[in-house]
Amino acid sequence: MIVEEIRKVLGAKADALRRRSAEDMATLLHPDFVYVNAGGIKLDKAAYIDVGCISGKLIFRRQEVSELEVRQFDHVAVATMLLNDQFFSQLEGREVSGTYRSLCVFSKKDGRWQWIAGQTMRAPLP
Repeated sequence: MIVEEIRKVLGAKADALRRRSAEDMATLLHPDFVYVNAGGIKLDKAAYIDVGCISGKLIFRRQEVSELEVRQFDHVAVATMLLNDQFFSQLEGREVSGTYRSLCVFSKKDGRWQWIAGQTMRAPLP
């Protein structure tokens, strides 16, 4: 089922962020990957890997997915979800915990899903 396939990719992404594995993250991201973070900054594949895995600008402690919904369009899947994150922000000099609404787009090639685009924003308070 498509939801479980995408949940597996998202779990691998969260694991790569926690372990700061640039190599594992690189295999999950499409070469033309583009992402807009919650601060409105646009990142390509290299910048996303640098921020999340290499530079220490963000050091993820956890990332949990909830309310995952996925729609498949041929070899493309669009997922919306809530992300419950905990990370250290070098910019802010402190631990940050927050809930974010995220949209991720995936493409399937050679039987494998890759993350091709995403956008995240702070989730509204209930």
